[in-house]
Amino acid sequence: MLTRILTAIVLIAAVLAWLFIADYPIYAIGTLFMFAVGAYEMGPLIGFKSKLTFLAIATIVITLLFVVLEPSNFVLNIPESAKFIVASGIIVWLGSIPLLLKFPHDTKWHDYKAFSTVIALLMLVPFAIGLLILRANQYPLDKNSGAYLVLSVMALVWCADSGAYFCGRFFGKHKMLPNVSPKKTLEGLAGGIIIALVGMFIFMKLDFFGTYANNPTALTIASVATIIFSVIGDLVESMFKRIAVIKDSGKIFPGHGGMLDRIDSQLAAIPVFLTVYFIANGELF
Repeated sequence: MLTRILTAIVLIAAVLAWLFIADYPIYAIGTLFMFAVGAYEMGPLIGFKSKLTFLAIATIVITLLFVVLEPSNFVLNIPESAKFIVASGIIVWLGSIPLLLKFPHDTKWHDYKAFSTVIALLMLVPFAIGLLILRANQYPLDKNSGAYLVLSVMALVWCADSGAYFCGRFFGKHKMLPNVSPKKTLEGLAGGIIIALVGMFIFMKLDFFGTYANNPTALTIASVATIIFSVIGDLVESMFKRIAVIKDSGKIFPGHGGMLDRIDSQLAAIPVFLTVYFIANGELF
């Protein structure tokens, strides 16, 4: 327990430093670190014997995208191509729903490494690009504006997780997907949504969402979608681990498991928030 608490304290300090102390280039390096560790841990989950195989594939993909997109310029302008790359993440999260519903009776799709590799890339790449887009918000005017925005979107997930845990513990009766995650309940999901929406309105009052709060309707729709899909992100990683018979994705965080164990919900939350907001705000499609 002490190890878990100490690790949590270090993680919180590291995240706050990554958001509020690091300038944009260092923040981008931190994002790439999360991406790389996540890719390293993802290999065994999708059937590769070596963790380095998928890491190599993911590294090539993200490098090519960095060359094309030039994320260093995101602070001045977000290209449409970057928005569409983030939006591509919706494909895997929507497509994973029938896979979750059929689990564990139908897992043949996992045997096709090309298919699993595409799924894994669509989990990681839109997440990384999305983090860079969020942090770049109003950067020339206020270097911390994007930091508060990233923190707010992530905090939506943390609020939802906390609300789901306590509501599920005290009121949970109807299991959501017991074959994937036995402890998750529909009552917990409902409680998580309510708590997270309360958090959203608090963040809005504190002006943490910056220019994204200029369209409250789009922000609310995006937040609700984020909360729901963050649960799907958690469930998808749990499904991968059950198929691969792996308890934790890694050991990088003592007492907390691997990188993917910490960011599984965020993998869905970040791209879903941006995509839904862009669509609702008339910036995409």
